[in-house]
Amino acid sequence: MKDLPPTKTKKKVKSPDRGSLLFADLIEPIPHEGWSHYTMNERALLYIVAALGCYQERPYDNSWPESEKQEITFSHWTLDEILDLVWDHPFTLASDTIEEFALRLQVYEVTSVTEDQKRIFSIAAKTAWKLLEEIKEVER
Repeated sequence: MKDLPPTKTKKKVKSPDRGSLLFADLIEPIPHEGWSHYTMNERALLYIVAALGCYQERPYDNSWPESEKQEITFSHWTLDEILDLVWDHPFTLASDTIEEFALRLQVYEVTSVTEDQKRIFSIAAKTAWKLLEEIKEVER
């Protein structure tokens, strides 16, 4: 068989650091000035919806490293769950609801049987704690 000349290959493109709240310092801060006429939970809901908007699309192709796909997917799932919880408990402070959920996730992480379960709940708990810090800022 004939030797073919070398071809130019494209550089591997690293996956963008977007989506996960673990990369929050790379995402532009969500403005919450001018939200003073909303209640605290309404401001929290607006902030969570805006944070979900930072997720352009979840990675489904194989070009992303598995660990990054997991972080984005589980962080997105966490935000969805928190949004539902805050929405379902309008008379409870959003930060209290999120803190309770984050503590529950940590219990699930500690009591997990497999390493995959530990990873899922670890990512979710980190996302919830990071969001809690940001929601407390919004509530001030």
